[in-house]
Amino acid sequence: MTHRDQSLHAPLLKALGEAALALCAEKSWVDVGLLSLCQEAGQSLSACAEAGITRFSVAEYLDQKLDRAMLEAVADIEAEAPSRDRLFDVIMARFDAMQDQRAAWVSILEADAQEPAASFARAARRLRTAAWALEAIGISTDSLKATARVMGLARRLRKIEALWLKDDADLSKTMAGLDQTLRESEDWLDRGEKLSEFFKSGSLRRTRSKAADAHSPEDPPA
Repeated sequence: MTHRDQSLHAPLLKALGEAALALCAEKSWVDVGLLSLCQEAGQSLSACAEAGITRFSVAEYLDQKLDRAMLEAVADIEAEAPSRDRLFDVIMARFDAMQDQRAAWVSILEADAQEPAASFARAARRLRTAAWALEAIGISTDSLKATARVMGLARRLRKIEALWLKDDADLSKTMAGLDQTLRESEDWLDRGEKLSEFFKSGSLRRTRSKAADAHSPEDPPA
């Protein structure tokens, strides 16, 4: 299928997104095809072909809606609060938006584990989400050091999503897990700086395992 500028077809994408949430509240995202989305939304496959919209396009649209909900929450966050607290509030706004359509999002996230392509796509989207979350609290994501921070936060977001899937209505597990992982962020940010210095120093001759142990932006072993 040909991919085109989907912003020109925003109403169609919005209708398909709403259809996806409605259908996924009742069945697995794995079982929802583009034809089903069109039928639920009262749209046609030919319109999707003209717009370059695929099933993955709809998933991307829905994920971006969550990012927008996250960014819209910035206006309600105390600007003078510590960065960790602001990052917590920004990210929780995303989970609150997911909670509003919990059954559908559980269906979508669980389906990712069954579809390798969807799982890879979600990993890429989490990098975008992490970058936006950091930008929302005033941390630039343009430098090499920031790239390591984005990677670290993206990995953490996926872990918190797994907690959210098993959480109760009060989101206590999600909040506790997010708070804990952000409290570890000082060590994580330090590693981001070390990773930056590692690449700048031309130390790529070190063994892969040694470099990973010393400079990985990911979580330390349990």
